[in-house]
Amino acid sequence: MADYSGQQLGNYRVIGLIGRGGFADVYLGEHNYLKVQVALKVLSTTMTNQEDMDSFLKEAQTIARLIHPHIIRVTDFGVEHDVPFLVMDYAPNGTLRQRHPNGTRIPLATIVPYVRQLAGALQHAHEKQFIHRDVKPENMLVGERNDILLSDFGIALIAQSSRYQNVTEMIGTVPYMPSVPCIKRIVL
Repeated sequence: MADYSGQQLGNYRVIGLIGRGGFADVYLGEHNYLKVQVALKVLSTTMTNQEDMDSFLKEAQTIARLIHPHIIRVTDFGVEHDVPFLVMDYAPNGTLRQRHPNGTRIPLATIVPYVRQLAGALQHAHEKQFIHRDVKPENMLVGERNDILLSDFGIALIAQSSRYQNVTEMIGTVPYMPSVPCIKRIVL
């Protein structure tokens, strides 16, 4: 995937790469006029036909409606040279995985607030008929006030897209996948 560091995506200047994923790269960006920092998720696919664009735009609008204190907000959407990108709130304190590396013992007094925050976020998403499909520490961001923010609804977006409705392979990170899709796949 191309490196967009130093380039312009819509009204945003790309400052640098924050992370890479299977479907997208995430960059730190800054709005040209408002001078606020954002996260820019640049998808690793191009939108060359109107049907793909309409489908993705519809799903992006769905994600943007997931407004909850513990879900990263999608605030804008754009396409630059047929490459779609999402603009999201920037969580400056990294991921839960970075804060608590593998093997770290985490006190129960720390875990309980995390679980409450994430449970609220997941409940809200489910009420909106949206299943995350990739809940893992790398997709739990730490906000400015050290609150936990669920991010990366990208796999859900791709999995729910009409283009992928008939795909038979599982989508997600296996150790963190919910058991129901796994069981359903085995039974089929």
